[in-house]
Amino acid sequence: MVKRYSTCGMGPSQGRHSALAAARLVAAATNRTVAQTGVTTARPPFSPEHLGHSAGRSFYPARRSNMHYRHLEAGAQMLQAGAWYRPAFYGSADNSQNCINEEVNNVRNNVGLVDVSTLGGIEVRGPDAGEFLNRFYTFGFVKQPIGKARYALLTNEGGVVIDDGVACRFSDDHYYVTATTGGVDRVYQNMLKWNTQWRLDTDIANVTSAYCGVNIAGPQAREVLAKLCTDVDLSAESFPYMGVREGTVAGIAARLIRVGFVGELGYEIHVPQHCGEALWDAIIDAGQEQGIKPFGIEAQRVLRLEKGHIIIGQDTDAMSNPMEVQMGWAVSRKKPFFVGGRTISELKKKPQMRNLVGFVINDPRVPIPKESHLVLDGEQMTGRVTSCNYSPTLQKPIGLAYVSPESAQAGSNIIIKSTGGVRITAEVVKLPFYDPDTLRQEL
Repeated sequence: MVKRYSTCGMGPSQGRHSALAAARLVAAATNRTVAQTGVTTARPPFSPEHLGHSAGRSFYPARRSNMHYRHLEAGAQMLQAGAWYRPAFYGSADNSQNCINEEVNNVRNNVGLVDVSTLGGIEVRGPDAGEFLNRFYTFGFVKQPIGKARYALLTNEGGVVIDDGVACRFSDDHYYVTATTGGVDRVYQNMLKWNTQWRLDTDIANVTSAYCGVNIAGPQAREVLAKLCTDVDLSAESFPYMGVREGTVAGIAARLIRVGFVGELGYEIHVPQHCGEALWDAIIDAGQEQGIKPFGIEAQRVLRLEKGHIIIGQDTDAMSNPMEVQMGWAVSRKKPFFVGGRTISELKKKPQMRNLVGFVINDPRVPIPKESHLVLDGEQMTGRVTSCNYSPTLQKPIGLAYVSPESAQAGSNIIIKSTGGVRITAEVVKLPFYDPDTLRQEL
């Protein structure tokens, strides 16, 4: 009890310096000997560690997609996202903002190609595959039609948003689920843990390293893909938004998912890992007439921000529940059980403490806020910026921020403390910023 309430012995020495002294004090206070009171357990290390053991660069694996060297040949500036090297943008580092803006505009007006090999991929198979996903994610999956994809939002037992992706149903007993680049290992481990408890007839496999993929997006994406994929009807009637198909692209067996993370007509194409470079080359060659250009994750982040799509871990934190981040629509009201469901049902009964909202800055002279810049009410901090960037489409800075519920209504003004202490007035607007009727991605 002395150790628990004083934290004596819980420091760097783990009791090697303080345990005996504490035991003597306890013995004196209770009129006993040290042998009678005993000492707390000392944990490793039992002998001092050399500082050199902790110095220097720790081991950090670097992963590269099958298309990595094609990005370098195209002039990509690379950055690390988790363990993966990904192209930030293509062009000179001295002209980064213009390069990003050009990539955004090309996706909005023509067609672009981005490497999404870093997305996690998990196969869920078996008679109980639908029931397993139904319990694991917030949405309903038992009645999901074959040939359809469905948004998959994941919460933990505390109702906190921890990952998202799409679940693609290829047959009654087969789902292919994507996860975030940095979260797939945790999702896979959680799946194994829960399936151990539920004992459903389901096989779960992490196939992230088995597949690579690209997303071809833009108003001319279908025209380019049709040149390479002749065994799948790509028309909007036959292959609608959130549809999934299996076919061949440039002679390569592929899984096609029609999704719109960037808010345009788009297809994710997942192929065996060793075919990535061949797929990339074939699509780039086929799209020359349509002005296809690769785009990096910086442009992808701007494009998704214009659509108001959140990034787990950037726009969420260790306390974010679905209602706070405007994702209540992704929580099923009909399911009797799912992970975090009980907590979410209780949270719905309480008033929200904060809300994630979109904002625009109409004054072009002020510095653009950065992530984690504070939202203020007088001198009181009431929130923070999670994403902010210049939008080439809207031609003004836009962003997402947590604010108090009183300031969450469209038309409200919020004050953001930007670089150098400059206080900026931003206007709260309804999401998404771009194409509110989602007409573009459903072409």
